[in-house]
Amino acid sequence: MQLKRFEFVFVAAALIAAGVTAATLATAENAPARAARKKNPVPADEQSIAAGKPLYTKECFSCHGATGKGDGPAAKNLERPPGDLSNAKLWEQTDGALFWKITEGLKPMPTFEKTFSEEQRWQIINYVRTLAPKGATK
Repeated sequence: MQLKRFEFVFVAAALIAAGVTAATLATAENAPARAARKKNPVPADEQSIAAGKPLYTKECFSCHGATGKGDGPAAKNLERPPGDLSNAKLWEQTDGALFWKITEGLKPMPTFEKTFSEEQRWQIINYVRTLAPKGATK
C-alpha cells in the first residue's frame, strides 16, 4: 500500500516530534546509502594519518582505547560498549559510512560535526584505518 503525501508528512512529523532522526533510524552498522557512497577527499598518506592520530587521541581514545578495541578508560561507564575499530570488519565499511558515524554520532558516542572540521574527520578515518589488523584489505 502506498502512502499518500499527507500520510507521509504526518508520519515524518510524528517521527521528528518523537526525536527520531536519520542517526537514530540507522543502526550502528549501517549508514544511509547516500552517506556511505561519499568519497574521502583526503589522501590516506603519512601526513593525514599523522594529523588524525592526535585528534583520535584527544576525542576517541577515552572510549575506543589506544588500539581501537573499545577498551578505553571511559568504556566501562558506557551503557553499551564502543565499537572495536581494530576489527577487520572495519574494512567492509566505506570511508563515507565512517564519516557519517563520526559526524552524526550514535549514543553513547556524541556527534563530532562541530568538534572537528570535515578535513579533520577524514584524517581521523585515515588514522583509524591503521588500527585494523595487518593483512586486512579495503
